[in-house]
Amino acid sequence: MPLNEVDFVSPIDVLAAVTGFFGGRIGLDPASSDNANRLVQADKYFCPKHQGLKQIWKADSVYLYPPRDRLTGIEQPPDRSLWTKKKRFAKSAQRVWMEEMLRKYTLGEFKEGLLFLTSTDVALLSAQKIGLDLPICIMKEHPKIRHDDKEFNKVNTNKIYGFLYYFPAPENTEKRILEFSDLFSILGRVYI
Repeated sequence: MPLNEVDFVSPIDVLAAVTGFFGGRIGLDPASSDNANRLVQADKYFCPKHQGLKQIWKADSVYLYPPRDRLTGIEQPPDRSLWTKKKRFAKSAQRVWMEEMLRKYTLGEFKEGLLFLTSTDVALLSAQKIGLDLPICIMKEHPKIRHDDKEFNKVNTNKIYGFLYYFPAPENTEKRILEFSDLFSILGRVYI
């Protein structure tokens, strides 16, 4: 995946909630950078050169804020359906990463995860198309994302919305969903 000239880092309030929800540690951030991980502080992370879409996401907890660009057919993971299309079209990177996170969760590569999206189309329409029926927090305020630069400068975000999907843990599922609801209701409205 090529490096975008402008990339973004998660809002600090979202990272604080995610880190607290995971007991003080984020196990894996599969779409990060050396600089962004200074803020995220995941135990393990993949930079663009590691091609996180192609890695195994072995971790107890995964936090993912996918890039906000488009991926060509070559940059996307291989189509795993029985009948593959000959030509693959460019897709939103957030959609590709969301689909891959769902696949890896289904395969049991990680125990629980949080997916932060800033594309309304992906968070609501694409998620519905692929059957992503998981607890979601729709943020009540525009997320304060930051540039992936040394100073983490703020980005003017008055035109985007924030969505957090929770991929529940296999143990104590109901309890963890209620904890997600309680904690993330501070950031927005939670739907279970």
